[in-house]
Amino acid sequence: MGRDEFLSYSKDPELWLNSVGITLFCIVFLVLIGYYLSDRNRAIFTKFLGVMFFVRFIFLHGYQVGIGHWDITNSLPLHLCGISSIVCIVIMFYYNQSLFEYIVLLGIPSAIHSILTPQFINGWDGYYFPEFYFSHGAILLVPLYLTINYNYKLRKNAWKTAFFNGLVAAFVVGTINVIISFLYGELPNYMYICEAPIADNPLLLTSQWPYYFLMLIFFMFIHILAVFYIYKLIGRVEK
Repeated sequence: MGRDEFLSYSKDPELWLNSVGITLFCIVFLVLIGYYLSDRNRAIFTKFLGVMFFVRFIFLHGYQVGIGHWDITNSLPLHLCGISSIVCIVIMFYYNQSLFEYIVLLGIPSAIHSILTPQFINGWDGYYFPEFYFSHGAILLVPLYLTINYNYKLRKNAWKTAFFNGLVAAFVVGTINVIISFLYGELPNYMYICEAPIADNPLLLTSQWPYYFLMLIFFMFIHILAVFYIYKLIGRVEK
């Protein structure tokens, strides 16, 4: 749809620093609120956050429809962070171990990269700019919030399951890309399967297909392992 924008430190240092700083401050602040609440009030606050995430999700789509930006090739929540946003809503109401492991091992790395090297697939005018940091900040907030405030842990083989789930998600989303292309005559780029992201990410050494996508899969695996062993180091993996 041609609305993609990206932000980097080199492009606008002040805006980048302010955006990252405010996002991280809000994450720490919300985690600390949950930490110091009683068990009963923490449970209420957790659901309150879930309601906030749900309202954000609904409002975004309503906003896009209202300004004529909603498009099936660009607006479905089929990027990795879009899927993670749905997981964040569900898990704040109904805890599930597999969803927790998904949001920790796939959500944390994708959220960190998105916050540090943001690509605004809808542009950054109006509501889109704060919404990006709200949604991606939530993806980083939720696993940290649940880990710190509820002492949830990963299972021993969680890294294997997360990598497998990531591959399955890529296959399913890739299939949806093809189906939408067949039905509507325009190929979507959900999960950046068809075209490399334009974000200023130093890990993406090439934009040539399929090499960039193979690199994305490789680095997904490395990031999953890194987060898993950090959790293991701090005693958040079951023995």
